Amino acid sequence: MTPVVRRDERPLRALPWDDVRSILAAIDRSVPVGLRDYTLLLLMSSYGLGAGEVIRLTLDDIDWRAATLRVVRPKTGVAFVLPLLPALAQALVNYLQHGRPRRAPTRHLFLSMKAPHHPLSASSAIRHMLVSHAKTAGVTAAYLGSHVLRHTHACRQIEQETSPKVLSDILGHRSTESLSAYVRIATERLRQLPLPVPK
Repeated sequence: MTPVVRRDERPLRALPWDDVRSILAAIDRSVPVGLRDYTLLLLMSSYGLGAGEVIRLTLDDIDWRAATLRVVRPKTGVAFVLPLLPALAQALVNYLQHGRPRRAPTRHLFLSMKAPHHPLSASSAIRHMLVSHAKTAGVTAAYLGSHVLRHTHACRQIEQETSPKVLSDILGHRSTESLSAYVRIATERLRQLPLPVPK
C-alpha cells in the first residue's frame, strides 16, 4: 500500500524566474557546447517548449525572413508557428555560426558535439544539461527534470496575466483546465480572491 497523492497535491515543477536567469547566465558561451546549451535552454524557457519539441527542431523550421519558428507537437504531429524573438534569433545565429558542427549529416538543429554529430534523441540529454548548468549557477531545486522550464514558463505567463486560451494554445493543451496546476503559484493574484473571514 502506498499513500494516495492526488494530481494537484504534487510539488509544482517550476523554478523562480531569477533562477532560470542565473542558469542561463552561468553557461559558458565561449565554447560550442555552451552555445548549443544556451540556445536550447533559452528556447525552452522563453516558449515553454517540451523536450520532445525542441529536439525535433530542424534548420528548415526557422524562417528568417518572416522571423518565425515552426514547432511540431511530438504526440499529435500538429505544427504551429511562433514569432522568433530578437534575443532568440541572436542566440540561434551565434550557435549556427560558431557552435553547430558544420559538417553534420543531419538538418536537426541541436546535435551532439562528438562525431558523428547525431541529433539529441532523448529528454535525458536535456535533463543532464539543465542539472549541470544549475549546479554551476548554484541553483538547487527538488525537481530539475526536462519539463521544469516548460512549467516555469507557464507559471510566469500566468503571473503576467496571459490569457488562459492563448497559453493553452502555446503549450498544446486541449483544455484550459490543464492550466489549473500552474495557478497554485500565482500567489499575488490569489491574494485578491479570498473572502473576508467571518468574526
